[in-house]
Amino acid sequence: MNLIYITGSSSGLGKALAELLLEDNNNQVVGVARRKTIQHECYTHYSLDLKETINENIFQKLPADCEKVVLINNAGALGPITRVGSQSYRELADNYTVNVTAPSFLCNQFVKAYQNEKLQKIIINVSSGAGKSPIEAWSTYCASKAALDMFTQVLQAEYPYFKVFAVAPGIVDTPMQDNIRNADELHFPHLDRFQSYKANGDLVSAREVALKYLKIIQEPQNFNEVLLSVRDF
Repeated sequence: MNLIYITGSSSGLGKALAELLLEDNNNQVVGVARRKTIQHECYTHYSLDLKETINENIFQKLPADCEKVVLINNAGALGPITRVGSQSYRELADNYTVNVTAPSFLCNQFVKAYQNEKLQKIIINVSSGAGKSPIEAWSTYCASKAALDMFTQVLQAEYPYFKVFAVAPGIVDTPMQDNIRNADELHFPHLDRFQSYKANGDLVSAREVALKYLKIIQEPQNFNEVLLSVRDF
């Protein structure tokens, strides 16, 4: 069997991934989110707010028949859609905590828990094209995703016997896109473009993107680069 941990499993891409994985009875899924929105006999839920300090170890002792263990750091927050000079310390800190500190710490716990186990070990951090291109009003989101990309590359260099990826999902039809379309145009000059993605049917469904991530989980040996985008395969 396979044991897969997914943060942000209550909605969007995280939920789509969890539901897709649960279609195979060989998968045991552990979701990490504030809310539980999945009911399945092969699903376990940890209720955590990733803005807060993580005081517990969610990583379980592996079942004897486990062949693969996976961590998917999917949870992320866009943060305030506003220009530098308009954000509070708490808003900045919360955004970096969810997008960088929490996934980095969970990677740390995952490696510590499983580094000596003789099975396939995979970490997938959900990245973003915003970590590679500056977007006005997304300063903390762009910066945090760039930081996560670099953390992922260092992690792979340190632990070559893990398969570690940072994977950008593209433009996905999730609640985050709803927030973007409701942004203040005075702060966010790209509002029309993001509204047009929805109006023109350019957003990709969460399930369609989840199928791309599933390919990496199933055949990680076919992917040799650490930084990936689902648009490339």
